[in-house]
Amino acid sequence: MKIIVGADHRGVKGALEVVELLQSLQHEVQYVGHLDQTQVDYPDQAYIVAGAVSKGRADRGILLTGSGIGTCLSSNKFKGVRAVVGYDQWSAEISRAHHDCNVLCLPADLVGPTDLRMILTKWLDTEFEGGRHERRLRKVRLIEDGQDPQTYREG
Repeated sequence: MKIIVGADHRGVKGALEVVELLQSLQHEVQYVGHLDQTQVDYPDQAYIVAGAVSKGRADRGILLTGSGIGTCLSSNKFKGVRAVVGYDQWSAEISRAHHDCNVLCLPADLVGPTDLRMILTKWLDTEFEGGRHERRLRKVRLIEDGQDPQTYREG
């Protein structure tokens, strides 16, 4: 899988660990984050990562910042991007199984290396369940297109 990874100054250390883990799992990884603690604004990293996912240049994206909230907010502005803040294994699993999330925003200030690995592994290993969840994602796409999701009809 092609995965793009970005980080702001608070997520650099965790991001480098994520890149190493992804490479060990044989994923094609592109790291676009910084390599030091130089301050960088989270929307800049979200723009690069979510933009790549939105345009199909990456299958999934991972962003590491202090809380993950700002990058999640920014990433969800892109058409076709479904970003989530992954605080634990449960949120990572549900985000994939029910919502087919393609960008994972990790809160580097809140999760240590062990939890980071468990969250990321759960997110990567969980498949989208489809079924009733697909109907809901079609409604999300209607919202992206400026349409009322209540107008959706099966068939």
